[in-house]
Amino acid sequence: MNKLFVIGLITTIILTACSDEINIPEYDSYVDSNSPSFEIIYPSIDTTIIGKDSINFEIICKDDYEIDSFFFEIQPADFSSELFTYKTAVNDSIYIFNLSYPLPTNDSKRYEAYVKAVDVVGNSNNKVYFFTTK
Repeated sequence: MNKLFVIGLITTIILTACSDEINIPEYDSYVDSNSPSFEIIYPSIDTTIIGKDSINFEIICKDDYEIDSFFFEIQPADFSSELFTYKTAVNDSIYIFNLSYPLPTNDSKRYEAYVKAVDVVGNSNNKVYFFTTK
């Protein structure tokens, strides 16, 4: 009976000591279920910009874990000029987008801007907003 008890005790100690080698799962792992967020600094949503020949965009994108990629597109709402597209890989939890966009005309125009961010596990967030130039 003592031999059976000792063999059981040794087996338990070996299994406990080798738990990493046997791939026992850890249940305290972090799961990223939140999408990235945006803070549109300039130009703000539905604003009117007067007397400029270019616009300096500033958008702050944040994620609680890591942003994989950032997308930005802009075009006049009447499609009178070409679509401008910007895409970059980020690999950080914060990304500050700064871009000077030359206006194609001095005429009064309404512009549509599209912003999208995707984090490393595929969660995404996007925003379409408008502003006007005069």
